Amino acid sequence: MIDLLVKAGQDEAEAAQSVMRRLVIAGVPPPQKGGDARGWRRLLEWRNSLLHGVGPEDARHEYHSFTRELEEIPPAERVQRVLDERLWDRRRAPR
Repeated sequence: MIDLLVKAGQDEAEAAQSVMRRLVIAGVPPPQKGGDARGWRRLLEWRNSLLHGVGPEDARHEYHSFTRELEEIPPAERVQRVLDERLWDRRRAPR
């Protein structure tokens, strides 16, 4: 979602803050690990780790699976879903 917001014109920090606010509202805490007290900075570090193939195997798999699903959404609709807060909760998705 951070990537989509960046493509829509936000900088990484702004996008991470927006996503972190939505996660907190949904009851999802920021990542525990990271060298910064700000949750959105730890979220960026976590995302960058996944982008570079570092981190837990299940998290990397979920990240890549989710990005593949995003590619199936028409480009004009992807960013709008994020901005309209029509986000889906993958924790409840059938596996």
